[in-house]
Amino acid sequence: MPSYGLRIRDSNGTVILSLTDTITRLRYSVEVAADSNGSIVLSDIGGKSTCEFGLALEEGKSPHLVSRSGMTISWTARTGVYAWPSSNTLVLVFVYD
Repeated sequence: MPSYGLRIRDSNGTVILSLTDTITRLRYSVEVAADSNGSIVLSDIGGKSTCEFGLALEEGKSPHLVSRSGMTISWTARTGVYAWPSSNTLVLVFVYD
């Protein structure tokens, strides 16, 4: 078995996305401002598995929290109370079958 590809793990070390295991494609990406919250409805992801997450674009700051509910992907800026405040964030949504 080849040992290349992309694997994303959650904070517990569990693989939540592995591009070596299934057919995966980038479905949506957007750069969001550090202090913004938002969402988008992606009607074509109904009944499919997704992996959605944010990547901080500034060193020393946190990415936005990204979640899915049904066909809606939402992102929420973090404040400095329990985590570093959010930076500008690249939100990525992968779909795999």
